[in-house]
Parts: sequence; C-alpha cells; structure tokens
Amino acid sequence: MVRPLICLVFWLITTSSEAFGISFHAYHGQEEIHASLRQLARQNPNLVHFHTLGYSEQGRNIDYVVVSHGEPESLPAIYINGTHHGDEKASTEGVLGLIDYLVKYRQLPVVRELLSNYAIYLQPLVNPDGHAANRRFDARGLDPNRDYAFPGRRDEDSFKTPAIRLVRDLTNKVRFRAALALHSGMEGVLWAWAHSAERPADFDVFFTLAKLTAQAMGMSQYRQSYSDYPALGEFIDYAYMTHGTLAMTVEVANNPTPPAEDLDAVVKRAVAGSVSFMLGIMDLDRGELSIIRNSPTRKDIIPWARANERATRQGL
Repeated sequence: MVRPLICLVFWLITTSSEAFGISFHAYHGQEEIHASLRQLARQNPNLVHFHTLGYSEQGRNIDYVVVSHGEPESLPAIYINGTHHGDEKASTEGVLGLIDYLVKYRQLPVVRELLSNYAIYLQPLVNPDGHAANRRFDARGLDPNRDYAFPGRRDEDSFKTPAIRLVRDLTNKVRFRAALALHSGMEGVLWAWAHSAERPADFDVFFTLAKLTAQAMGMSQYRQSYSDYPALGEFIDYAYMTHGTLAMTVEVANNPTPPAEDLDAVVKRAVAGSVSFMLGIMDLDRGELSIIRNSPTRKDIIPWARANERATRQGL
C-alpha cells in the first residue's frame, strides 16, 4: 500500500509544532471544542460543515462536522467518532487532531484525493456527559458502547441512551461506507464481530485494513474484537450488521487519558492510523487494495467467562 505509507512517512517527518493548527499539549474542554468546530466551519465554508446532532441527557451539545471537497450528500461517507466512554479523553483529542489535519493539509495530494472522493463525518464527543464527569458511563450510569442492537438483541431492547439514539439515527440516515470508533485504554485495532467468535463475511478485508491501520500507528495488536474480549452492544457490530459498514475500533493509547506531555504523540499516531484506514477504504473501492486472503487470526480465543472477568477488572 503506497498511499498509507506516504501518509505515515509524512507524519514521521512532521514536527509536532508544525503538525496542527491547534495545540495538543493540553486537553480541550467542551466549550473550546464547540467553538473550534464552529470557527473551522466559518473559516472554511466550502470544506467544513458544522452540525449539532442533538443533545445529551444533561443537555450538552453533541456536534459533528463533515469535511469534504465535494457535496457531502453526493459522496460515499466515512464516519469517525470518539468518546463513547467519557474518561477516554485521548479518543476525543484524536478526532480533533484528525479534523485539524484534514483542514490544514487539504491541498496535500493524498488528502485532497481522499476529500474529493468521500465525505468525512467526524464526531469528537459521543458521550459529553461522561466526558464532563470524567467517567466511563453516561449521566444515568449506562455504558454507551453496550447500548447498540446486535444480532440477537432487538432495537427495542437497545438504544436506552439519548446519545446512542442520535448515533443510530445518523448511521441509518447516511449509511456509512466505513467507520472508526476511537477509544483509549489499550493499543490495538479491533473489528466486528465483538459479540461472536464467528468470522464476519468480510474477515479478510477487516484483517487487511486493521493491519494497515495498526502498522501506521506503530502497533502490533490487531484482531477480531471478540478475540480480545466478548462484548454485547458495541457500535462496530451495529454499524456492520445494519448497513455493512466496515467498522473498526481503534484503541489509541494504553492510558484512557494519558499525561498531557504525551498527548501530542498520541494524537499524531491516531491521525496516522485514521488516514491510513481511509486511504485503504479508497483503494478497496477502486479494486486496488491487496487483500490478505485466508488471513490468520488468534487461535486462543479467550473463553467468555474468563474474558468477562478480565473486562470487569479493567472496567471494560
């Protein structure tokens, strides 16, 4: 894959002081994030489109932007979100860094090509109430990334949180070609299914994209999500089940909220992985992605009981 490697090399040679229009040496509050997204849209009206998706349980804005050189409604769409879990603030900053990168480097040939072929939907905060409280759950103590429908659980038994209903509605409206959910708490790339050990129909494609993404981030871990630990009600399963969206989870840092002095490097790595993923999707759609056929997977799938015990210990 030439283009993802070009992207990675670009990131490696770009100094942190030049890489962004905004600084990532400290975490950003929600008012600052809201103002920054609106300002980007005002300053770049033909490139950035600001939207408020709705409001959280406690009335906080849930905003997103669409970045594209074309008309968003006429292009296939890719969706990248962060902060399903409110204490995973590295994921928030990763999405902000990606927004800033795409805007600042919109004329870089590889970025321009991407933005001319896709509408990129970017949502830094899925769970603003949890972010404000610095805790994993939403205002009612529910885990947003266990609230989606999946094979075996109906819509009626899911979508109890306002924020996830909003994500559901956006997903159903746009029908994304591909998606990433940024998280933090480990380093690795995971793909659907999370609820089942059964291989998805697109296993080899997922494996290939996950390997590209992980390599761009300097990570060695990439596997089907169930092989990490089983989970019911994750975003990636809902998006893939409902619309065939090639949806993956990217865990950007071992620490959910790394020290501020480490944030710049974490954000750069998250952006490198996200861009490589999107370029991989573009090559896939052009028939130019070299799929790793009959790709291997981890054979020692963690038994359900032991995985749940480990997940409980880690607050997962």
